[in-house]
Amino acid sequence: MSPTKSFPPFAALLLLVVLSPLLLSKTYAYPILTDADALSTKCFNFNVPDDDDAHMVFIAIPNHNDDEVEEWFTTQMHEMTRKGSASFMQQLPEVSKQIHERISDDEYNGRSNVYLKLTVPKRPVLRHQMFMWYAPVVVMNVVKASQRGQKKGKNTQPPGGYSVCFENKNKDESVRVLFDVVLMSDEGQDEELQNKIIKKEHLTPLEENFQEGIRAANTILNEMKYMERREARMRHTAESTNGKIRLFSYVSVIVLLGVTWLQRTYLRSYFKKKKLM
Repeated sequence: MSPTKSFPPFAALLLLVVLSPLLLSKTYAYPILTDADALSTKCFNFNVPDDDDAHMVFIAIPNHNDDEVEEWFTTQMHEMTRKGSASFMQQLPEVSKQIHERISDDEYNGRSNVYLKLTVPKRPVLRHQMFMWYAPVVVMNVVKASQRGQKKGKNTQPPGGYSVCFENKNKDESVRVLFDVVLMSDEGQDEELQNKIIKKEHLTPLEENFQEGIRAANTILNEMKYMERREARMRHTAESTNGKIRLFSYVSVIVLLGVTWLQRTYLRSYFKKKKLM
């Protein structure tokens, strides 16, 4: 019976070095898009890990806008919330003339009658304000904001869960809301890990590659969170499309039954007049 060969540790490290560029590649997710129906409230719950913080960005858009306007604001918010971007957590750029022509002057920066409510369990309301059309609402450092006024002690616990609600008070108009949540742990993560583990000049080349693998694993975990939010946005779009198709099918069946009844009624009256019945 031949002895089994163990996988050499050097070969494992070499494989990690080869795959590290692929692991370090990043996939960024777009903001979440949700609909708030007329006279309704829609809420979402978010959890922020311990020792982390987060920024939140929101934009309210009328539901009757075309896809080009929606795509422009989605792309700009994506750049606004993407770490490493030149416009990270900065103001949105001026709307281009092509997009501005598709937006009525009365709506641009007008009152939307849609309210944002950001709350934490057993804490005062963090933010409650009305959206202005196409104007971003930015909430910086929600964890620090929720801990203001709280006495620090041994039993003080971070809030953890956050509730974001969109209240649409319009009677006959649904509204679309773009929003994104940026975890502060995503910023400068490589530098923090570098300082926590060991100084780079004291490491051997193989140990450096192994440390890059650790950073890649942490990056993958963060990107999985982004992909989870992106999957939620795509699921919402699919459900909205399926609902419209279902409604169209019902209307088509009703129209078909109505036309059939009209044809039957007309033919029956026609045959009665001709005394064929």
